[in-house]
Amino acid sequence: MLTTSQTALVVGATGFIGKFLVAQLLRDNATVFALCRNIDEQEPQLRRWLTQQNIDHQQLSFFQGDITLPNLGLSPENWKTLKEVNYLYNTSALFKWHLSMQQAKAVNVDGLTNLLHSVNKHCHLQRAIHLSGFMLTLDQHLQAAGIFREHIEKTDWPKIYDALGAYEASKIEGHFNWIKQANLFNIPWTVIHPATVIGDEITGEIPPNQPITALIQQLQQKKMTALPGTAQHSLPLVSITMLVNAMVHASEDAQALKQEILVANPQQISLQTLVQIIARSLQINPPRHFISISFLKWILKWQWLAKKLDMSPEMLNFIRTEQLDLGVFNRLNQQWKIPPTELKETMQKTVQWVTH
Repeated sequence: MLTTSQTALVVGATGFIGKFLVAQLLRDNATVFALCRNIDEQEPQLRRWLTQQNIDHQQLSFFQGDITLPNLGLSPENWKTLKEVNYLYNTSALFKWHLSMQQAKAVNVDGLTNLLHSVNKHCHLQRAIHLSGFMLTLDQHLQAAGIFREHIEKTDWPKIYDALGAYEASKIEGHFNWIKQANLFNIPWTVIHPATVIGDEITGEIPPNQPITALIQQLQQKKMTALPGTAQHSLPLVSITMLVNAMVHASEDAQALKQEILVANPQQISLQTLVQIIARSLQINPPRHFISISFLKWILKWQWLAKKLDMSPEMLNFIRTEQLDLGVFNRLNQQWKIPPTELKETMQKTVQWVTH
């Protein structure tokens, strides 16, 4: 529950994380403004969904805009309405495999500069919350790719885009750019690094474009005949429920100011266990053998094969063996008291949502 009066601008409000965040903010009596690229289609969709959740959306308003446009594509009259905004939540990102560097950078890097600059010009922000990703917390992974936090300005970004793929590389560059720009404009910031997001803890709801949905469909269509990696590999998970709760709590917590917070379920499961849970829910036999990730990446260079298997080499980067450092989240959560997710139960609900 919010303790202060928030007037929030949510960017990416009609995406998966954005709409659950809007729902939580409205439950907490915040005034919410949503920035949409296609208001005629997206506003009725989100309002209909909120009504289905029994959430009053009278305190929700929509504006047509885009983070890549000057002043976000908003008129001076729009900005007058938005001048009371004191919290900014950015959940927007261009998420797709096989993007070009230019496509990804335009939204995931330069769009963030434009967003912070435009909002800072018209509003007095108490906090700007940016949604990043758990790969940003894996220093060894970053260093292996040629990214060093203390010398970020020396990064050879075109090389990083080639090595990691445009989506992941742009999210990494965008993250460091967000912090740099927020500090430049003296905007109080918090970065949330979510693990791979699974469905809602009550309904299992998840959209088609999520990595976990792709995994469920690969198993359902019997396209996964071997497990990537080893028995030690995992795909770190967080429920959408836990994630939006953490975002709202972090927005108000002074201890979260200028902090990067990795949000994942405290108890994780291996990829093998995850696949077994999905397979049982689908009433099929799970794959039992393992295949080397480096070998899989090599064979997926053939586009026709990647398409046939419904896989991308970029996807495989998210399957990890490192232990997640949840120290900051666990410390903050002593006050927030967000309950841990029953991963098996929530995954079963997620599978049911995807397949029905």
